[in-house]
Amino acid sequence: AEAARPGDDRLYRLQVLPLADLGGAERAWSLAQAKPQLFSEGERQRLSADRFARRVLWGAGYPQSEAQRLDEMRQASELLAQHRAAQTPQQQQADLRSRFDELVMLNYLERHADVVERYRALQAEKVEIPMYALAKVGQSLLAAKHPEEAATVLETVTRQWPEDEDSQLQLAYAYSESERFGDADRQLEKIKQAQPAFVRVPGAKESHQNQRHYDADSQQAMIRLYGEDTVGAQQRLETMAKIGPNNPGLQSDLGVLYQKRGWTDRALERFRMAQTMEPTNVSARVGQVGGLLEHNRVDLARPIHDELLQNRARDVQVEQMGRSWDSRLGWQWQVSTAFGRSDSDGDRAATASPLGSRDATHKVEVASPLIGDRWRLTAHAQDAWADYDNGDGGKDRVHDRRTGVGALYAYDRLTLGFGVDRSNDRWLPSGDRTGYYLDAGWRFSDVLQGTASWYATTPEASLQARRAGLHADALSLGLRWTPSERSSLAATAQQLRYSDDNTRTAFGLSGAQRLYTRPHLLIDGLADVFASRASRTGPDIPYFNPSRDGSLNLGLRIDHLAWRRYERHFRQRLTVQAGPYWQENFGSHWVPQVRYEHEWRFGTGRVLNYGVNWSRPVYDGIREDRLGFDLSFRWGEQ
Repeated sequence: AEAARPGDDRLYRLQVLPLADLGGAERAWSLAQAKPQLFSEGERQRLSADRFARRVLWGAGYPQSEAQRLDEMRQASELLAQHRAAQTPQQQQADLRSRFDELVMLNYLERHADVVERYRALQAEKVEIPMYALAKVGQSLLAAKHPEEAATVLETVTRQWPEDEDSQLQLAYAYSESERFGDADRQLEKIKQAQPAFVRVPGAKESHQNQRHYDADSQQAMIRLYGEDTVGAQQRLETMAKIGPNNPGLQSDLGVLYQKRGWTDRALERFRMAQTMEPTNVSARVGQVGGLLEHNRVDLARPIHDELLQNRARDVQVEQMGRSWDSRLGWQWQVSTAFGRSDSDGDRAATASPLGSRDATHKVEVASPLIGDRWRLTAHAQDAWADYDNGDGGKDRVHDRRTGVGALYAYDRLTLGFGVDRSNDRWLPSGDRTGYYLDAGWRFSDVLQGTASWYATTPEASLQARRAGLHADALSLGLRWTPSERSSLAATAQQLRYSDDNTRTAFGLSGAQRLYTRPHLLIDGLADVFASRASRTGPDIPYFNPSRDGSLNLGLRIDHLAWRRYERHFRQRLTVQAGPYWQENFGSHWVPQVRYEHEWRFGTGRVLNYGVNWSRPVYDGIREDRLGFDLSFRWGEQ
């Protein structure tokens, strides 16, 4: 027709408008721009909106490279700005189609807070949002940490648009992040039942794996992991890995599981396998950063960290990685205080306790940001005191006030700490005394770590001894075996060498074993054995100094997660223990102990702990009541 009637305006319009209807939005818009007089204002607005919508679809496709991943969406954002520049404010508000497509664009650009803001504006206008855009709103609500609202939105999407399989999976995530682990598990099971594990096309020689079934199956294992069922999750993921060893997502999930179980070496191996198979896998790279930091290999983690921030800064996992990185490598400090009161059964005004009738310890510790990826400078100050009867009806308050500086070194398997402090008070003969300390740790493997320390003029020496002008040096060795997050066994040996030539040698063995696991409730069985002896005894020793003693304690620790919102939580713990304490020449007595504590986590690396404890210890055959309170606040991840 154009050949027969060149330059016909009606034919030109008939060429342009069907092009837009067929999806050729860019070509239709450019042709309309050549002869704008042939099109009405409404048609031009529609063609511009079509162009923007088509560019949003292009932006959702696979990128040529990770660096160019968002280029198409950024171009779409520029087109939207041009489109709106030609509109009045009233037209912009009435252009609902572009506003819906903008929600999709902003979701892909990972500007989730902006999606939520525009969604709320549409809600206020009582605008009904189409399902394709509402699905992206649900994803952004989840990424912006509004899981309950995301679940409500995604329930609507899955009910009215059941063929959208992504939203079916996102709904399970929303349930999980709302702490509704049972609902999440049922949602994933529903997806699996609707999706066969393998699909066979009629006439095909073999079946093909069903990605939707795999997604639900793997995420079901991960949600069980987040709900503390680490054993069940491990069994499921390892079984799946035998079927599909070349699946990078599955290898990355195994890395997350192994890291949660405390097996960092195994986790790093899986993360590296996943990245080898899929170099752009975000979870695999984020996992490597966390694992390398756990192993004090900041030098290896830094390039991965920097590359992720450069290319994926808005990704939810990367944002969390960045916060954890800053908390772990930045300033670290801790403030703690503890108070205690001890009263003997025989005379409430006097006590045989080595801790005194009243005691307290106040401490501040500070560590600088990491220097050269290995070093920190440290400083600490402490005031420990206790009240003792002076024999005249009054009390002597004995202080151990000290301040000090030092350094920490951590690289790969080795950790070192050393420093000096100065104790200044009237109880030591010289009036003050300089102390030195050296700590060392070695990681033999993920499950076995050893420690050793030496402290001249240690703050662990008895304040009773300090009252008599005595001080002590300390030597200690420790070995800890942690086969998983559910079990641990620790052995310690210590010597306190007092300045009166008395050496106290002590040995301890303690263990914990998980007995009960639920998403918000953990119960551990506890046991510890302790024994000590003195090289010198007699009435001339002016501090509590059993010639030989020992104890056995059995108990339970109940850990209840009362509330959690991503990095923040509130949990309470109740620990109950009891067992016999034996002291040579004074026989054996049962000693009960109870502790109740709260833990508030206000964000990454910010934790407040406080608790009360009660016990009925026995010293030299005299039973006492002890009541204590302690509080600590920590800034920075260890």
